[in-house]
Amino acid sequence: MTVLEDKIKIMKKYLLLSLVFLGLFSAKAQRESLTSTRPKASSVSPVNTQVKDKNPEFPGGLGAFRKEFVSQFQTQPLLALGIQEASATAMFVVEKDGSMSNIKIESYKNVIIRDEFIKALKKINTKWIPGEKDGEKVRVRMRQPLIFKTVK
Repeated sequence: MTVLEDKIKIMKKYLLLSLVFLGLFSAKAQRESLTSTRPKASSVSPVNTQVKDKNPEFPGGLGAFRKEFVSQFQTQPLLALGIQEASATAMFVVEKDGSMSNIKIESYKNVIIRDEFIKALKKINTKWIPGEKDGEKVRVRMRQPLIFKTVK
């Protein structure tokens, strides 16, 4: 066996291993998406997680949402701690009137990052255009990645 054949054999093993992991993770993601759509008993009106007719839209699109988020985001507390990069995922509900509620941050590495992301989201006064199902306005749960990075 030549060196080239050895390298090809190793590459095939890595490719096979990668495909197995990809299959496992996609199967897990499918199970999670199926379980997350089950309705839960609640005292508030139900949240529709799969709007088929019309998803909520931020006036001006996601670019406008990002711009407004950045204008409300305070970088000083993070920079004071030497944090120059941060990322998290925001979860919130777009209500029937277009307001955001139930704002939560997940996948954060520091409580200060979480708190600053929540403060910035709560300061956004622009209302979303609510989602619709069968022509009726509905509450919709949204997920939005948030990224903070200083420019050098």
